[in-house]
Amino acid sequence: MSDKDLSNFLKKIEQLNQIAVLIKNNPSKKLSLSKCKNHDEVIKLTTEWGFDIGKRWGEY
Repeated sequence: MSDKDLSNFLKKIEQLNQIAVLIKNNPSKKLSLSKCKNHDEVIKLTTEWGFDIGKRWGEY
């Protein structure tokens, strides 16, 4: 794994952790996320929240 890939991998983990905290503290966001039926819906919703988790760490 290159340094750039490692950095992107760690950035994605950080964003996922931030999403976990967000939905833990915000029942309406948790409900919105729970209504997603597939990966694409999750990515669309979390992008609206300001996150970029749609790419795999090697695809940046």
